[in-house]
Amino acid sequence: MAHRSQCSSAGDNPLDPNYLPPHYREEYRLAIDALIEEDLESYYRFLQKADVVDFLSSPEIQYIQESVQLPQEISNEQRYLEDSGDGSSDTYWPIHSDLDAPGLDLGWPQMHSFIGPTEITTLVNPPEPNMPSIKEQARRLIKNAQQVIAIVMDMFTDVDILYDILTAAMRNVAVYILLDEQNVHHFVNMLSNCRVNLQGIQFVRVRTVSGITYHCRSGKSFKGQMMDRFLLTDCRAVLSGNYR
Repeated sequence: MAHRSQCSSAGDNPLDPNYLPPHYREEYRLAIDALIEEDLESYYRFLQKADVVDFLSSPEIQYIQESVQLPQEISNEQRYLEDSGDGSSDTYWPIHSDLDAPGLDLGWPQMHSFIGPTEITTLVNPPEPNMPSIKEQARRLIKNAQQVIAIVMDMFTDVDILYDILTAAMRNVAVYILLDEQNVHHFVNMLSNCRVNLQGIQFVRVRTVSGITYHCRSGKSFKGQMMDRFLLTDCRAVLSGNYR
């Protein structure tokens, strides 16, 4: 067990050798508010006035400006539907349901025994001589999977990986795919172009997830993104990285 001085919640004393200054600063929030509520010039003016370093990269600034959402007003029709009767309806409302979407309903391997020491291999793109490429290793792991495949991606557009996944599903291997909510349309377009209907494939489950939502005082907001990329097979091997 880690000592208290090694825990992330420890080190509140600035004199402690393990002390880390808080990464949250009120100036950051006010600067982002200036960017969202006004414009880029207001953001830079606030940074200069508050003597704060420019903490957002150009891609981050562009993403925030393009992702801002205005406060949503509840229509009279929706308010009536929410307030009328006992809430029962022929229409399913996921955000009002007491039942979560089924998780891992295809099963998940139970690992109770020690299977040996952990081995780590570093792959690069392009590959080194006599070493597989990252994509080749991913396809090999999928091909050899016997129980479960779990994939987390910010953007899934590789038709070869899709084919390997569908082939594994035909072997009754459970496939779970978790995608970033804002980029899932690229995955849907790929399925459409390949004429794949996932509803007819029993052993594949696809879910989406969004990043944390940032709220301004005015009610404007924007969502972060899920930027992870990894592949897990049979709870024995994990591949993480990018081969673009």
